[in-house]
Amino acid sequence: MRGTFELAGEQAVDEVFGLILRRIDWMDEKGIRQWNVTGYAEAYPKTHYQEQARLGRLYVLRREGRIAGAAVLLERDGFWAEEAPACYVHSLVSSPEEKGAGGELLEGVEALARAQGKTRVRLDCAVDNQPLNRWYEARGYRPAGTCEDGPYRGILREKVLG
Repeated sequence: MRGTFELAGEQAVDEVFGLILRRIDWMDEKGIRQWNVTGYAEAYPKTHYQEQARLGRLYVLRREGRIAGAAVLLERDGFWAEEAPACYVHSLVSSPEEKGAGGELLEGVEALARAQGKTRVRLDCAVDNQPLNRWYEARGYRPAGTCEDGPYRGILREKVLG
């Protein structure tokens, strides 16, 4: 099922934050260590997403009126030493019930980045989340370094857009 990738307003924040909390519960259920063991919801509370929406940085994937995925898109990211014309993806989340939503959301991010003249998309993923690292790798996101933020240890990943 194809959805619509769009800029989200503040009215979407409750649903986006609820999706993040559901994904954290899902990580606990699946034994995946990422947001659920780093205090993610406390580090990035609902007010964070309200601010990102106000700044025009919160994007969502909608399917049949529901938010199936979301991400915060930035122009710069302190994890990356080298600046590039890139779209930096944070807080990428998709609904566990919406098959393929994560990949479709990334396709929307990549299309937006191209339209804005960006040459790459950059993100990070927990170093010990092998399933997610394989998922990004299969979509062309290559390792480009590491990052740390408190208890979080990540792999910087980058996809050069063609």
